[in-house]
Amino acid sequence: MPFCPNCHYEYEASVKACPECKIDLVEKLDDVVPTDEDFVEVYATGTRLEADVIRGILEEEKLPVLVRDTRIFPVLPDWRAEFVIAVPAAQEAAAKKLLEEARADGALGGEGKFLR
Repeated sequence: MPFCPNCHYEYEASVKACPECKIDLVEKLDDVVPTDEDFVEVYATGTRLEADVIRGILEEEKLPVLVRDTRIFPVLPDWRAEFVIAVPAAQEAAAKKLLEEARADGALGGEGKFLR
């Protein structure tokens, strides 16, 4: 699956450019995200805004994060949109704790869900 080198979102194979950043996607984020670790999906949300907030929370704590856009047609609004947040397996507990704290503080709404 291709990634946006700017916002680090992962897209379906048919997407060639990031609809938000307007740049070509790349196959790997070797220079941004370590690829020798297994990533696990920890959270899903229905809005890109919340996905961006989550990414910011995790990156602020220096956690590598991938956000996968699961919309069928990423350039069009999709009421079934889901953005899945993944972190290295070794960082799963730390990421969950940060997201639980963000929910308790009101930084995250209640629309999203923990996946594991």
